[in-house]
Amino acid sequence: MVARNGNKKSGTIVPVAIPSIATGYRHHSRLPNSQYQSRETNKIKIKKKLENEKRPDDRLFVRLPADHKWRPLSPEGLREIISKRLSVFPASIGLIKPVRSGFALSPCSNESRENLLAAAGGLFMSGATLETASNWTPYLVPTVPRSIRTVEGHIEIMKSKLADEIERVSSKRLAFVKIHGTPKSDAPHKTWIAFFIDTPRVGFRGFDESGVTKVFKKKQPIEFCKRCNGHHNSKTCSCAPPFGNCGSTRHAQEDYSHKCLARPTRAGNPTKEQLKVYRKAGDREYQVVLRAIAAEAKAAIAED
Repeated sequence: MVARNGNKKSGTIVPVAIPSIATGYRHHSRLPNSQYQSRETNKIKIKKKLENEKRPDDRLFVRLPADHKWRPLSPEGLREIISKRLSVFPASIGLIKPVRSGFALSPCSNESRENLLAAAGGLFMSGATLETASNWTPYLVPTVPRSIRTVEGHIEIMKSKLADEIERVSSKRLAFVKIHGTPKSDAPHKTWIAFFIDTPRVGFRGFDESGVTKVFKKKQPIEFCKRCNGHHNSKTCSCAPPFGNCGSTRHAQEDYSHKCLARPTRAGNPTKEQLKVYRKAGDREYQVVLRAIAAEAKAAIAED
């Protein structure tokens, strides 16, 4: 209310900032919700993951045979050999990680990557090859027979023979083939995975006996939320946490909540009167057991 010329008139109330000791002014701010913070962090993580997936793979791979002498080397030992064989600076090679086919190199720059590829011929005599990252398409070749019967007799199907057969029926170049999983030694069939540089048609069969081929996709693990027992990520769960006693989310999270059917009926240690009652009840049950054992013993003696 504002007084003007002796008459009261309503006016607009302007909020005044209250000075404080530390900052000079007191600001009222609400803390952000924890669920909101978790959602925002998950959005940032998903965004970074998508950016990493779209980023081209600039790594170089040192392909080594299974019995090559360089396989037991540490990353630092391989860095020393590569720098000597290719006459490059060790600082031009960044991170080195062992992989199934050998080692993966991460060059420090595009110029270092081009220099390594240009000098890749220096590894020819060592039995190793330096290649760029390959985008192979995996195909599942199920129930391939262990052996086939020909005019010459039973011939066991090895990796090379299966590769020639797959190239014949698919009319595409095969990059690599391997056994899928760990089959039993006496199993009549095996499942193989074939990697193609160019994607072939789906549905061809090897040796006219194997199963129909299809694109191999890794099974995604089923996410299980430990908070609400649902099938989603626990970090993005918006359900209320269940109560520890009964698992319900419909009442407060205190032990003394009257809505909880599993709440404790007492608190603290039992009193002396309660202990006396427990002791008498235990004695009565013990005496009943003793009398039953004595009766059984008497019955056994009488029968004898």
